[in-house]
Order: sequence, then C-alpha cells, then structure tokens
Amino acid sequence: MNSKGILNKMTFVNKGSEFNIIPSYELEMGSTKLDLSDIIGKSINLRFLNRITCISCGRDTKKSYGQGYCYPCFISVPQTEECVFRPELCRAHEGEARDMKYAEQNCLVDQYVYLALSGGLKVGVTRYHQVPIRWVDQGAVRAIKVAIAQNRYLAGLIEVELKKIYADKTNWRKMLMGNDPWQDLTEKKRIAIEYIERQGLSFRMADDNEYSIQYPVKSFPSKIISLNLDTDTQVSGEVVGIKGQYLIFATGHVLNIRKFSGYHVEISY
Repeated sequence: MNSKGILNKMTFVNKGSEFNIIPSYELEMGSTKLDLSDIIGKSINLRFLNRITCISCGRDTKKSYGQGYCYPCFISVPQTEECVFRPELCRAHEGEARDMKYAEQNCLVDQYVYLALSGGLKVGVTRYHQVPIRWVDQGAVRAIKVAIAQNRYLAGLIEVELKKIYADKTNWRKMLMGNDPWQDLTEKKRIAIEYIERQGLSFRMADDNEYSIQYPVKSFPSKIISLNLDTDTQVSGEVVGIKGQYLIFATGHVLNIRKFSGYHVEISY
C-alpha cells in the first residue's frame, strides 16, 4: 500500500471498554485514513517530501511550531495559548482569552486533575471531554481522576500544589521501554486529596474508578533512538508497536508522529 498526505496526530478507536481501553490507531492523511493496526509486524517506508503545511491556516511554512503551526498561528490560535501548557495561567474565567468561544468549550468546563502511570507516576490536568484521549496520547498504562475543578485556572492551582509531591512530566523514554512498575493509584490519590485539602483549594471529589490501557506493542526496545524527519528524511523498518503518539521500530528507533504534524510524507508498506 502506498499513501501520500499530511501528517497529523494519530487518533484511535477504543476496542475495549470504558475502563479497560484498547486503542486501535488510525492516521488521517488528507482524504486517506490508514488503519495502523495493519502495519504492526510489517516493514514500512516513510519519506518526508520536504514540505510543511500549517495545520491551522494551511499555508506552507519552512519550520513547524508547537506541533504543526506556522509562527503567526502559533502565537495567535487558542490551541497554543499559554494556559494549554500551564493551566494556572488561564484567565478565561476573567473574560480574557485568545478566543472566548474556544475558551468556553475548553477552559470554562469541568477539568480533571489526574494521576497517571506513564514512564512513572505523574500529575496532570485534562478537560472532561478529553478522557481517555489525553492518557492514550501520553502513553499512560493506568490512570485515576483525583479532583474536579470548575475551570482550567482552578485545576491549574491544584496541579501546581500537587507538583510539589508528584512529577508532572512524562518520562517518554521509560514510557516507550515499558517501564511502569505497579503502583497503588487509589492510595496515591488519597495522599493527593489530603494534601490539597490542607491548601484550602476549591474542588469536587472525583470517582475512584481506575482506567487501564493496553497498547498494540509486540515488544519494547531496551534502548531508544529518536527519529527526526528534518534530518532523517526517510525512515524504514519493522514497526513492532504504537504507544502514545510514537511508532516503535524493531531497531529501537521511535518516531513521534504528532511532533511532525503538517509534514508532507509518503508511506508505503
């Protein structure tokens, strides 16, 4: 099979249940949608066609910013506003945002503060309608909601406090090596709740349901080698798995598909 198109983040269909998630990945490339379950265990060839298109405005750009944007869009679209990365900086509740309609749908709605195992235990924030997408994108294998905040700013304040006792970054190398020792998420949540209660923060208690995620991975590499389409313009090899937004090759090479959103490529297998 041979397909040409523009890369964007991988999406998935959940072939499992609400709490036991089995993502079946898909990749939309313009008018073509690839079922990526077809490539597991097969050799593929992915070639960068030396063209990058902004995923927002559609113009060509020499360099991609913020996972697929030209620079003017990067500094203006709501998807890259500062509170996307640092929720405590959100000011939508005060009527300030790049796009208030977008903010009403994404910032002024219930936000979950959660704990996830993704190369180690981490705390994070996600909109209610991004469960379980956020966790799958991060390559988490288990997750639990800790607290519910009524807007992104309040969720950010909770996350800031919990970062004092839990990490807030995904260790992507450990995540791709399958290094997630079992941890009692219910107990970690109890500790988190007690901690934020002492800070006097505003929140509602989330339910105690745990989520597990099983990725289509035949084997995990013992050493990670990250690929960069700007320099590795042609990528070939057997795909042994997909986790998070990464293709994992038998050689230990990995490619972050989302990072190269907007890149024009040709894929054959």
